[in-house]
Amino acid sequence: MRLKAATCALLLVLATPLGAQQGDGASAWSEATHSAVRLIAGGRNADGAYRIGIEIRMKDGFKTYWRMPGDAGVPPVFDWTSSENVGSISLRWPAPKRYVDAGVTTIGYKERVIFPAVMRAADTGKPVTATLKLDYAVCDRICIPAKAELTLKLPEAAEQPLAAELDAFRAQVPRSKEPGKLDNKPGLVSASYVPDKGIKAVDLVIAVPAGAALHDVFLEGPDGWLFGTPTTLASDGDKVTMRLPIEDRPKNAAGLLPVVLTMSAAPHSSEIRFDLDIPAPKP
Repeated sequence: MRLKAATCALLLVLATPLGAQQGDGASAWSEATHSAVRLIAGGRNADGAYRIGIEIRMKDGFKTYWRMPGDAGVPPVFDWTSSENVGSISLRWPAPKRYVDAGVTTIGYKERVIFPAVMRAADTGKPVTATLKLDYAVCDRICIPAKAELTLKLPEAAEQPLAAELDAFRAQVPRSKEPGKLDNKPGLVSASYVPDKGIKAVDLVIAVPAGAALHDVFLEGPDGWLFGTPTTLASDGDKVTMRLPIEDRPKNAAGLLPVVLTMSAAPHSSEIRFDLDIPAPKP
């Protein structure tokens, strides 16, 4: 009886009409085959910016993707162009997890994720309505494309009922750091291209301060570049040396390569942007 009641409750959530308004500072749920999506309001900052979130819930075992999905899958695409009185929006990505299924590595989130965002009004004297068209995918053994259309008139109050849930995922967003800066979050000591013949990889020396636990490392490059799963080469006190294979790269690419290093860690994750020096291929 309890299982039947829980199933009915889930079906009720997924059956809510697309785009309909729902109370408690959230839109209605937008249904997909194995998932549901809604917009939530977290409140308004002292500077007038609105805190919002895009929540995706998936059935047990299903996942959706990070901005870099790995070997397979597609990242979500957020289209806010139908919103009213929006001057700017800044989306944040919680630190993801790495999954390996049948030899295929993907990067993303299982069962639930909230993407935090900050939205600013074009005219601070008028109300703001957030309208999102979302294209995403949910996967178990196979990937299923999904779409959502959501609308939420943003409330003016500083705090909203779902603010704590949004803040829990906001805390998982990696914090920006400068290369070489060492504090209470993991930091980058050095990064170098591996010059050995026959090896295409990047070595990273990462500082892990006392009390921190490094879970995983992700390296992103421009289109055409793909860095693989890291392996630990050495661990010496508060420093860890990791090697990331270069699984794909544009032919003859060389020079300073802009990359983003995400270090998933507890209690705080870090993100560092820097230029990686890639030498020209030898003839």
